Amino acid sequence: MQNKRKNSVEHEDQQVEEIKKFIKTYGPWIVAGVVIGLGSLFGWRTYQDNQVAAAQARTAVYQEALETLQRSSADEGLLVAEQLLEEVAGSEHAGLIRLQMAQRLVSIGDFSAAQNQLQQALNEVKSDELKSLTRTRLARIAIELGQYDEAEAHLNAVRQNAYKGLVAEIRGDLHYARGNFSAARESYLLAQTEQAETASQALQMKIDNLAGQ
Repeated sequence: MQNKRKNSVEHEDQQVEEIKKFIKTYGPWIVAGVVIGLGSLFGWRTYQDNQVAAAQARTAVYQEALETLQRSSADEGLLVAEQLLEEVAGSEHAGLIRLQMAQRLVSIGDFSAAQNQLQQALNEVKSDELKSLTRTRLARIAIELGQYDEAEAHLNAVRQNAYKGLVAEIRGDLHYARGNFSAARESYLLAQTEQAETASQALQMKIDNLAGQ
């Protein structure tokens, strides 16, 4: 037992000497750098954990807003959603909440308020896909409000291939609103081709309505 303790002490002494030699050979700054590096690593992990927690919190706020808008009356749902926006201000989640609010506003015929929410959402959403979605909805509302040039500008700004069919259909609506029925039918036919099996019955009705134009 005494030999084991002696060997253990000698081993520890050797480790201490090795550390001293390392510091003497490479300098205290390198050793300090190693320590700082480890501290930065743990700090970065903490930062990442905080970011994940913050993202989860924003997602929870969005989910609450979504459920409230779906289950409550328009007035109550929009009021609660507006309050929840303060908790996620400036984030993409705020843009997502505004998209839902705009949809609710359209359902009650308040197109101007819906347009305002979508315009703010356009500055908050980050991905090209969400920006394209927001612009298509803005284009629809602009047509409803008679703002045809603004609607066309939004459609022209959509660059995502996935939205070609939808853009063609809305462009058909725009041509129809302007009284250009032949151009509207061409756009609807293009939309039908682009949308393929996902084309709606409503689109077919638009085409049928313009037969012979």
